[in-house]
Amino acid sequence: MSSQIAQWIGLIGIAATIPLVQTVATAKSAVEVAETARTITVLITSSSGQGSGVILKHEGDIYTVLTAAHVVRQKVSYTITTPDDRQYEVISNSIKSAPGDIDLAVVKFKSTTKYPIAKLGNCNILTRGMDLYVAGFPATDRAITSTLLVVREGKISANSNKTFDKGYSLIYSNDTLNGMSGGAVLNSNGELVAIHGLGNRDDDGRKNGFNLGIPIERFGTVASKMGVELDGQVAAIPTNTAPKADDYYASAAQKYERGDARGALADVNRAIQLNPNYAEAYYSRAVLKNDKLNDAPGALVNYNRAIQLNPNYAYAYNNRGNLKNEKLNDTPGGLADFNRAIQINPNYAAAYNNRGVLKKDKLNDAPGALADFNRAIQINPNFASAYYNRGLLKDEKLNDTSGSLADYNRAIQINPNFADAYCNRGILKNEKLNDTPGALADFNRAIQINPNSAEAYGSRGFLKYQKLNDRAGGINDLKQAANLFQKQGNTQYYQTAIDLLKKWQQTSGN
Repeated sequence: MSSQIAQWIGLIGIAATIPLVQTVATAKSAVEVAETARTITVLITSSSGQGSGVILKHEGDIYTVLTAAHVVRQKVSYTITTPDDRQYEVISNSIKSAPGDIDLAVVKFKSTTKYPIAKLGNCNILTRGMDLYVAGFPATDRAITSTLLVVREGKISANSNKTFDKGYSLIYSNDTLNGMSGGAVLNSNGELVAIHGLGNRDDDGRKNGFNLGIPIERFGTVASKMGVELDGQVAAIPTNTAPKADDYYASAAQKYERGDARGALADVNRAIQLNPNYAEAYYSRAVLKNDKLNDAPGALVNYNRAIQLNPNYAYAYNNRGNLKNEKLNDTPGGLADFNRAIQINPNYAAAYNNRGVLKKDKLNDAPGALADFNRAIQINPNFASAYYNRGLLKDEKLNDTSGSLADYNRAIQINPNFADAYCNRGILKNEKLNDTPGALADFNRAIQINPNSAEAYGSRGFLKYQKLNDRAGGINDLKQAANLFQKQGNTQYYQTAIDLLKKWQQTSGN
């Protein structure tokens, strides 16, 4: 079974005023920006999940927090955790979403403690390649109850003046995580220029290049309707400007988010036509070709071009490494790309995870693979795929059944919809732990999550036939597995299933 998962993410009452800093600021160090982020970013929690927000204004003992509307869309009670780790209930009926479909909202809480408020910057003047910082609180689970602020540094990929779905038009490379939605997007002066809302990645950390924020200027167009008056004017959003490469790239991100791969590709092509040196556009075109259009050679050409334009493009090296390892049978090339990605970014958890997979599956280097999975988990303790892959390694190479079970359990705890983890845990329970009921439950759950899991059908069929004396059920499951393997182009497993099916049918007289 592949150890990779498919890729490719109402205020009522007195209006408030917010000071807009319009003086020219001096760029701060990354440490200084992170400290600014720490003082203005809050955690928003409820029974339905969590997100982040930014302290926007202070009037008396009432604070206003700006966040993404989808963070506070449920009709439940919300709690604000401030930078000093104090908790405050969101004032009842204070949640006000932006009009239209703009993904912004403000909430209020009451406190006599004085907290800093965000200084507003100008998103319009930001251009591709500029430094950008995204702050927020990554989602936790029951096993990890403490939540720490994360500030991720990156670069602007596109800044469009056009209006797109839900107000998103700023795109950046920052390695964002679930739970950071609603958090601050800061420029190099530590000024708030956008609210983070969307980040696309798969379970292995392979990114499509699209992380999106809503510019502060967009908030300026609806602030008064949300009960917030801005002191001084936020820069207006430019209108009647000629289309630029950034506009098409931002449009591609929106179409990708909606599942329109062909439309996204057309827009990326147009962005490259307008700017032939647009590294991020080549990168995203490679992702589209590889993951959505089954064009591995075309993906390779585009990853090569992205790296040629930006030799320090760690994401491109990581994704090209996956392409070489999984589709081009180029193990040395894949290893070299993962090594280079890690050299550029020593804290790149996904690259360690993917290099570990290559070492396990292609190089028979169990100690090296274990070290890489351990490092990925050390960097990101909520990396479900790293736990899953380490579980596979412990089961297949290290004869560590208990350790494998613990890792599968942890992967499922982090991601309750991790079908492959259920399937492999079921195999472990069946083959190593003699837990037939537990194995059956895991196979059932894997199929419920992913009805196209040929491995889960095959494993359940084997269990039914061998352990449950349900030969008819076993044969039916194996038939389904064979059909799925054939549709998925896995001729080796298809033939294995067909051969076993013939044997079972002969034995059963069917």
